[in-house]
Amino acid sequence: MKIMKLSELLRDCKYFLSVAGDRDVDSLEIKSIEYDSRKANGDCIFVAVKGFETDGHNYIEAAVEKGCKVILLSEDRVSDFIYLEDKGVIILVSHDTRRALSYISSVFYGRPSESLCVIGVTGTNGKTSITYLLESVFKSNGIKCGVIGTINYRWNDVCIPAPNTTPESKDIQELLRRMLDDGLTHVIMEVSSHALELNRVDDVAFDCGIFTNLTQDHLDFHKTFDCYFLAKKKLFELIDKSPKKNKLGLVNIDDTYGLEILNCASKYSFKLQSFGETSEADFFADPLTIKNNITGLSYKLICASGEFNLNLKIAGRFQVYNSLAAFGAGVFTGISPMDVVAGLEALESVPGRLQVVDAGVGFYAVVDYAHTGDALLKLLQSINEMPHNKVITVFGCGGDRDKTKRPLMGQIAVSHSDFAIVTSDNPRTEDPALIIKDIVAGISSDNYIVEQDREKAIAKAVSMAARGDVIVIAGKGHEDYQILGKEKHHFDDREVVLKYMREVVK
Repeated sequence: MKIMKLSELLRDCKYFLSVAGDRDVDSLEIKSIEYDSRKANGDCIFVAVKGFETDGHNYIEAAVEKGCKVILLSEDRVSDFIYLEDKGVIILVSHDTRRALSYISSVFYGRPSESLCVIGVTGTNGKTSITYLLESVFKSNGIKCGVIGTINYRWNDVCIPAPNTTPESKDIQELLRRMLDDGLTHVIMEVSSHALELNRVDDVAFDCGIFTNLTQDHLDFHKTFDCYFLAKKKLFELIDKSPKKNKLGLVNIDDTYGLEILNCASKYSFKLQSFGETSEADFFADPLTIKNNITGLSYKLICASGEFNLNLKIAGRFQVYNSLAAFGAGVFTGISPMDVVAGLEALESVPGRLQVVDAGVGFYAVVDYAHTGDALLKLLQSINEMPHNKVITVFGCGGDRDKTKRPLMGQIAVSHSDFAIVTSDNPRTEDPALIIKDIVAGISSDNYIVEQDREKAIAKAVSMAARGDVIVIAGKGHEDYQILGKEKHHFDDREVVLKYMREVVK
């Protein structure tokens, strides 16, 4: 069990303004840091953080009732809780409790990222695929690594379901500590724009950062596209302040915002390298050599180290960019280019990323996480490049999320499919019918139908399919649930489509 004196935890912390209370901070021992009052206890610091739906300050009394004797709260709420001094509670005051949570968590867990090689991946699309590709490279070369990402947090025999792409700062530091203690040397982390904006990774010492692309998403949170970009770009500012000696940024040169980052290279103290399909990139794919099939992807990669033929088992034209980024990061860590290639080629699949379902009925289904306009466009463009007859697309949009992308996704789906079925995704607390109405508002053709029930929509697609067709089921990918209201119900696109495809065989 980790134990640290409160005085040691507070030492040199610029995020604390004052300490109130009669107890001796020099002798008080802290055994955990909590931001969830349900986990509070007599040996913890409870940090009151303002969340999306609630405010941690509303749960301070609940934490005290559980025996908590140290509270960290915002300076504008001190007067509301100063009475707790009479109950022997130490009140720590900060102008930014989120930032303070990140800092003290890093200190409490011994700054674990400083002893690990940490690679952060940000961008709208491609993050998960890159982490799987890099994980394959590291494992193929005998490197013990961990992954923190959208699907799960995993290392060795540990696999933890992921409630968030990038967890809260305290949880990140605890995960990194566990990984370090379990003998890991490398960690690959998906870094979401929410995490960057909310200070979750402010005290992670990054070695390398990858920027994939920037397309419309999360405007419900960031409000403007410029704010969204600034959040993503913050990863490179964190690399700049990282104490690591050998650092690198890898940026998609074919993306408008990636090019903007590259044009600002002089402001950073570390090297920026680029990847893409243009010969100006440090790592580039010869466009004339790209072969994209349902069974895999191949192309010639060219860089300063030479030319390498890649034959990947994963399909999708968009995986060219993801594999280029993973190649650059692998070489950065000291692995030979040929060994990086072997590691990339060893990856069998990425859960829910152009994941092929084949029941031997003469047509395929593809399940993909594409839930933004750009991701759906690239997915359908990639499918259309492959040998096929008709493309039948089943998709919806999530509730309580960016509404502006819904009509755009509707138009993309019908424009790049022979037929589309508009259905529910994860409606959450929104009315599914109103979400579908927003989607349909962007459709100007008649090659679609609406089927609100997702299982019925998938069944309909299977019933329409003939030999040589491809059914694309987009939006949920690896998810094995559907969120209706505030409850999760088991639902896996892969299981559902396979069930109906097997009925075709009967």
